[in-house]
Amino acid sequence: MDNIIDTEDRIARSNIYCIFGTLLRGCIYEDNNKGEVLLKKSGLSSFVDEYKSNLCPYVYYKGYKNDNEEYNPEYVCISICEKIESDDAAILLFFNNILELTFEIEDKLCEKLSNYLNVIGYELCISNDKKREFKNYKLVQDSKGARERNYDMSFLENKLKEDSDGLYAIYNEAISNFGAARFLSCIDSSRILFERFFEKMDPERKSYIKGILFATGESIIKNGKKTTSIKDIYEYWLDNKEGANRFRLFHTMYSAMSGLGAHKEDDVSKEDALLLLRYVEDCLLWCYRKGIC
Repeated sequence: MDNIIDTEDRIARSNIYCIFGTLLRGCIYEDNNKGEVLLKKSGLSSFVDEYKSNLCPYVYYKGYKNDNEEYNPEYVCISICEKIESDDAAILLFFNNILELTFEIEDKLCEKLSNYLNVIGYELCISNDKKREFKNYKLVQDSKGARERNYDMSFLENKLKEDSDGLYAIYNEAISNFGAARFLSCIDSSRILFERFFEKMDPERKSYIKGILFATGESIIKNGKKTTSIKDIYEYWLDNKEGANRFRLFHTMYSAMSGLGAHKEDDVSKEDALLLLRYVEDCLLWCYRKGIC
């Protein structure tokens, strides 16, 4: 089954490419030459001949204009993007040339696009053009850089696929929930992934707390013995202002996921969900790269 069903990363990309195909349709509609011009502006002139028939809205027969049955900008965008997606600069230029000709994206579509872009390491920037009463859209790489993030996510996915306890399925669920704007569910899935991951590091597989302490290699001594009590660890830090720094970081973020997710202490935003999803990804990457698991 794993070889048949696309990963959530692939699904996110396909959704992005399809949405940009829809935007492309709006850009070139009623002009048979705009599609070719846009490809050439994007440095993609090598694709013009292959997709020209799919980029022309109309055909002419005996002087009469008719709809072109082969017109399919969505297919063109998906097909081209799958071929060039390893080239960040090419993807970015192509998408931004489409956005340059786009003056309004419907709110729900814009939210969906933004969510999926965040998953693969891009950000959709929106500003108002007061002179034309339109919106300006621009795509940028996030602060970590799309190329590095894509490499990290590929590495993480491969590691999780090797796991026999279903961690990869939980991770996919978190990404799917984020892409569908189910932000509270995304946080819940992220918390479950975090908890199950660290439970595996406890020999008895019962305590994510013991798993974190094993992963970080940190310990707090109380009454001459190592303690795994959360209360003891934090009291030691309050008294001494040192100790178990990584543990406290990991556990605090887990607590935040519990509070914002299962316990519903506050309203959850998209930014909350992305912060915590990225945090869990980075925690797991930290462990894998250190060879802990």
